[in-house]
Amino acid sequence: MFFKLKKIVKNGKVLKNEPLKNHTSFRIGGKAKFVVMPSSFEELINLLMYLNKKNVKYYVLGNGTNVLASDNGFKGVVIKLTLLNQIRLYKTYLQVFCGASLSAVCLFLKQHDLGGFEDAFGIPGTIGGAVKMNASAYNFETGKLVLGVLAIIDGTVKYLNHDECDFGYRKSAFKNAIILSVDFAITKGCNAKRMEEVIALRKTFQPLNLPSAGSVFKRVDGVPVSKMLDELGYKGKSVGGAKVSEKHAGFIVNFNNATEHDVKKLIAEIKAEVYKTKGIILEEEIKFF
Repeated sequence: MFFKLKKIVKNGKVLKNEPLKNHTSFRIGGKAKFVVMPSSFEELINLLMYLNKKNVKYYVLGNGTNVLASDNGFKGVVIKLTLLNQIRLYKTYLQVFCGASLSAVCLFLKQHDLGGFEDAFGIPGTIGGAVKMNASAYNFETGKLVLGVLAIIDGTVKYLNHDECDFGYRKSAFKNAIILSVDFAITKGCNAKRMEEVIALRKTFQPLNLPSAGSVFKRVDGVPVSKMLDELGYKGKSVGGAKVSEKHAGFIVNFNNATEHDVKKLIAEIKAEVYKTKGIILEEEIKFF
């Protein structure tokens, strides 16, 4: 299969028996049979057609910043989209390919003195992932700036306008879709000072020095779960090589070669304690595969 995959993504990359910990921000995960990185939409679509025809299991990955990969790896093909990272500026809008990082978009807009993404500066994920989960930070919410999205939905390439995207808290119409590109509204003038402030806030309140997958749990009634866990004394609580960050209780960090099992066990303990003490069922924000 290796040579067939190489033929399909001739300008991309095919990695065999590749550790997933090299492709996730948690730095956790066993080996994938193949990690394939298409370099164009044509290569991606041809790859999907081949995998579907052969009934090969696959998982689509962006920058791996919001996922926990299995210790057992992945027996099929992991499709990583980070080579699809073009950013195109038009007169009235910005087109961004799915694999471009949010920070790259922020810097591009700063270069052209355009705004709207200042509060997203430093978010490590890709545009595809940000739109799919309607990522937000401070005063930024991805969906609010989206004009339309080109995506593969149920095997067909479709363009959805803003109203069809069904954005909500950590959700959109693209749960089971593969986002190709996104059109964003643009505003004149970039607030570079705000970008600096946002980075400073992240460094102050988030554990950027250790591998993590960002906030583990979704908010409860609009309130960050980190406050709840802080009150329950969870900062520093550990299982194996995974622990709740002392800097931000909403983050679980990989401080000592943590495994998937360590993280899942810690998550389970937290959920059980929160339900026991507060009667609240926590829902994970991070994805598992």
